[in-house]
Amino acid sequence: MNPNTKKLRDNPIKISVDHYDYQILLAHSERSGIEMATLVRQLAMSKIHDLVFHEQPIAMILPSQNTVEMPLGHFWAMTQAPVSTSGVTSHA
Repeated sequence: MNPNTKKLRDNPIKISVDHYDYQILLAHSERSGIEMATLVRQLAMSKIHDLVFHEQPIAMILPSQNTVEMPLGHFWAMTQAPVSTSGVTSHA
């Protein structure tokens, strides 16, 4: 048994996909030799990792609290509207 009980995969998440997506997942799962649930979990976590850490690859790991802390500026930058530069003249 895994000594770290927080690493146990006992939090199920159900997703619904159409026939075509299911066939793609099934084919990839069979070709790679892993279970479909493992494949979907790996794909989801990979995408989340890309979204969170692509722009800001450095995170502070706080081992005493078992948390990963991201600078708030990273998340504010993602939610701010783009600044328009129309009508701005250059004085070069």
